[in-house]
Amino acid sequence: MRRPRLRGRPRLRGRGRLAFMMTWSLVVVPILVVLASCSYGTSWVVVVVLLAIVSGAMGLAIGHSWVRTYMADPAPRELLTAAPGLTAAALLLTAPGLAPWALHDLAGEPTRVRVIEVEPVSDSQGEDSGLTHYRIADAATERDLGRMRFGPRTRVPVGAVISVSVIPDGWSPPIATERLKDADSLATTFTVLATVHVLTCAATAAAWPRETQS
Repeated sequence: MRRPRLRGRPRLRGRGRLAFMMTWSLVVVPILVVLASCSYGTSWVVVVVLLAIVSGAMGLAIGHSWVRTYMADPAPRELLTAAPGLTAAALLLTAPGLAPWALHDLAGEPTRVRVIEVEPVSDSQGEDSGLTHYRIADAATERDLGRMRFGPRTRVPVGAVISVSVIPDGWSPPIATERLKDADSLATTFTVLATVHVLTCAATAAAWPRETQS
């Protein structure tokens, strides 16, 4: 009677780790990706990179657990079990750069805005880097829309009226409409990565052994 229980424990531990990985990958990571699209700056990038490292390490640890629990044909199983953590890490690493384009492509609304603040960005030597931070307001209602994530390619002055893509309720900072025309590939790349991640999680869950193998 004791032996079956002892043999079942590794299976339960493995399933528990898999359940944790799926929760992380399919619940926590999407929330983090949305937050990455809402915020920008060096501090957020550092946080996302650290979480991506944690996700990758978690996936590799669970893959190693599979090999120790189910010894038959270990190499493919280790790779498959580690894959959700690795694809989650890829999503986290690319989220700050790709997620905003996907959100604006999906839900962005063209809006005429007035530039109310222009802040040129200097490089480490104090020279003008050519980059600019803009603060904008709705041209019709004068409602402050905050800072743009990506402004026009050429610098515009305070008072200029331009077209930007705005996400309702401010889920992501506005992006100059002219930038969106060349960003379809970025939105597509993010969509493909997210789809691959979901399919990988489904494949791993489906392939997890239901019985302890000898």
